[in-house]
Parts: sequence; C-alpha cells; structure tokens
Amino acid sequence: MLILGTVGYVLIEKMPFADAALSAVSVMTTTGLPQNLSASGKLFTAALIIASISIIVAALIKFFSPTVRGEDDTLTNFFGASPEDQGLIMKEVKVRSGSSLAGLQKSQIIQRHGVIVVGVKRKGGFDINAPLSMRVKAGSTVLILGTPATTMGAERKKKQGR
Repeated sequence: MLILGTVGYVLIEKMPFADAALSAVSVMTTTGLPQNLSASGKLFTAALIIASISIIVAALIKFFSPTVRGEDDTLTNFFGASPEDQGLIMKEVKVRSGSSLAGLQKSQIIQRHGVIVVGVKRKGGFDINAPLSMRVKAGSTVLILGTPATTMGAERKKKQGR
C-alpha cells in the first residue's frame, strides 16, 4: 500500500518522492491529508484511505479470530472436532453434597470429568476469574462446558470408594 500510495501521488499530483511517501503514510494511518489536491488526487486519496482501513481491519480480524480447524484450537482439541462428536453445551449445575464435583479443584474436574468450569455463581452472577486451584464446594452452582455426555457424567453422584 505504501508503494502504491507513493507512486500514485508522484504520478497523479507530480509530488516529489519524499512528499509523496509522507502523504501516503499520513493517509494510510489516517493522521493527515495532503493539501491542494486535484480532483483525481482527492479520489485517489479516498480510495487509499478505504483500502488501508480495509487491510488493517482484515489483519486485526485474522489476528484475533480463533482458528476453527488447527492445532491451536485448544477447546476443539480437548473436546474433539469430528463430525460424529455431539457438540458442546454449557450447563448450570447445582453441586450437591455427594456430587462427583464437590471438593474437587477446577483443574481436577477437567481431568476427571472432561468438562471445563467456566464460572462459579456468586452474588447473583458468575465469577469467571476463579483460579484452577479453587475447590468447588457442595451447595455452590457452577457453569460447566462440555459435551452432553461429559456434562451428564459430571452431574452424577460420587462412586463409592472415591
């Protein structure tokens, strides 16, 4: 875009190379506009602004968008991504005494049940910043993420001897 902008200003506005480069950078970063442009120069500037912003937005979207299929998608790798998978659900679960979740740390719940504790209900809302070392107490309510099978398994009572 910088080369295109610089060449455009040199050809359309007959600017010296340094002025054309500075004008291109100013327009691309939306920090300024060149002065005394011809009608063609104004149209070129508008096109350069739109193209620059489009490229910046596309780059930001690409950078911040999660990978749908790939090794970087931790949740997909954890739960699986094949067509026969059941999909993910999020469920609010009341942890009763004798529950298989009661007394476990969030990290242990992931390992034993294959579900992620997204939040713990406190004062009418869910606390999503609880550390992995936090223990889930009987009487609390948790928001879990998993497949239908793993969420059902996490809701079961403790097996005897565990």
